[in-house]
Amino acid sequence: MRRILAIMTTTHDPAKSTSWAMGQAAVAELQRLNPRAEVRVIDANKLHIVKNLSCYANGKRDCANPEAGPYRCWAHYESMRDPAKYGGPDQMPVIYDGLKWADTVVFCTSTRWGSHSALAQTIIERMDTLENRGSSYGELYPLEGKRLGVVAAGLHWKTGSVAQHLTEVFRWFKFDIPDEARLAWQYTKDTGYEQPSTLKPAVDLWLNTPQGRAAVTAFGRALS
Repeated sequence: MRRILAIMTTTHDPAKSTSWAMGQAAVAELQRLNPRAEVRVIDANKLHIVKNLSCYANGKRDCANPEAGPYRCWAHYESMRDPAKYGGPDQMPVIYDGLKWADTVVFCTSTRWGSHSALAQTIIERMDTLENRGSSYGELYPLEGKRLGVVAAGLHWKTGSVAQHLTEVFRWFKFDIPDEARLAWQYTKDTGYEQPSTLKPAVDLWLNTPQGRAAVTAFGRALS
């Protein structure tokens, strides 16, 4: 049975978020194509994720060190030893456990100044422990062979490039990412345009156009 994990990394209200709308459409299509699939959705904005501690220094021997607790992550280990210093216990294990459980991941982000969200970047940096187990310790890559698709949505700046960039990043983790497993939408090419209100109605309309339906269908088929 297919196990699908959607990771939402916007800080917007989900009810008003374009990337949430896109991610939900992508997951719904995957469920349509895989009726028996089990689905989990993580709203990363509700988690307390401690920033990375630059543990890949020292020849990358520190990150993924087996002495750094069950998740082999110093940021998690140190935050559990001294929660007050790090603003509370780290909740990145919600994502670590989800990635271990899933065989298919839908990674969703809003675009910010021509890039992905700061929250998305924090998560990626904290995932380094998973990549380092292969690259630094010679172990099996924990994420190798798992399918992943990228969803990006934004107002006007480089949304397609953001999705392409994240595809390249996640391939370093050994995810299996078909070229068609990118779903991107932006409202306008006018970089001087200032958003007057939520763009969710606009993305909802696009998702119901022939172009939008075709893009979602291609995404779902690529990951199925």
